[in-house]
Amino acid sequence: MISVKKDKLYPLLKYPGGKEKELKYILPNIPVKAVNYYEPFIGGGAVYFSLDSEHYFINDKSSELINLYKIISEQNDIFLEKINGIEHNWSIISSIVENHTKKLLEIYYNYKNRNIDNQQLKDVISEFVYGNADEFNGLLRHNFNIAIDNFVIELKKSFKNKIIRMYKLETEKGNLSQKDVILNLEGAFKNAFYMHFRYLYNNIEELNIDEPFATAIYFFIREYCYSSMFRYNKLGKFNVPYGGISYNKKSLSKKIDYFTSKDLVQQLNNTTIVNDDFEVFLNNYRPMEDDFIFLDPPYDTEFSTYANNEFTQRDQERLANYLINECEANFMLIIKNTEYILSLYPDGVETFNGKRLCINKFDKKYVVSFQDRNDKEAEHLLITNYHIKY
Repeated sequence: MISVKKDKLYPLLKYPGGKEKELKYILPNIPVKAVNYYEPFIGGGAVYFSLDSEHYFINDKSSELINLYKIISEQNDIFLEKINGIEHNWSIISSIVENHTKKLLEIYYNYKNRNIDNQQLKDVISEFVYGNADEFNGLLRHNFNIAIDNFVIELKKSFKNKIIRMYKLETEKGNLSQKDVILNLEGAFKNAFYMHFRYLYNNIEELNIDEPFATAIYFFIREYCYSSMFRYNKLGKFNVPYGGISYNKKSLSKKIDYFTSKDLVQQLNNTTIVNDDFEVFLNNYRPMEDDFIFLDPPYDTEFSTYANNEFTQRDQERLANYLINECEANFMLIIKNTEYILSLYPDGVETFNGKRLCINKFDKKYVVSFQDRNDKEAEHLLITNYHIKY
């Protein structure tokens, strides 16, 4: 039987639209008599990791995300080596900054005091980077020495741009403390490291990067990109910047340790992990009457493109048709409240096997009955084919 864990596990990574904050609405309303757990849009998996089940079936259209679940389930040695190496090198950047604090301050204040111009600044930065090549090259050990010229370019560019921006900021808003200057320069070095791995991510096929390393890169940039956004340009290249100096001291060590924890691996090994269209997944691993499906699909208004995969209104219609006309199991759907979504899920309509659609709405404060349509603060719908106690 499905039940809430006494000691719940945690998502593998930060994920847009994660449901950690909504667990207080979701978990008390899981059907008490259900055997297997299904989630066609797994994402970060906050609900999945909070429940015990006889067996789990999870799916997502994002092949990179599913590769992460599979590789951790398999305890892939190459992935673990790479992600540990990235974490180690991330901490080394702080050590490099600490070792060269005096010189870094000298470079900045020479520029601030106009002792050197922009061209001279560029030359001084190049001299600093090449003069400490052994330390910077060391960041790309652990078999990371791919496209190293790109890393040098990113390092010099980020260093120079940060100095120019700090000078402009101080001119407009007053002096920064030496501590803040160093913190910003550390951010410049870490931005260069992040941007280099973003470059690798955007050129995985061209650079012949294998799947375990590619998955480690994916995990790293997901954790350090700005606000966990995952956005692509018209050419299909990921283009979200580094999260900024507040991420400088962030560490992945606890999460990497978690990846090898017994309880996590045991749950993943008890899970059928699929990378497919949701309808294909549900047809191939058909949930039965005594199973439970939790659904958190891309929202109608916020995600026309989801992890570089489109999820259109036609897809929303396919999902609604399956849930209302084909689904044998109990299901719970969380989705943003829009007029279009409301048109797909008529409150009280009879569903497959004679069940009735029940619609409730909630915000971060409370769940209210769907009939209270004047509550403008309710932003999400909680749709089930069984009655809940909200």
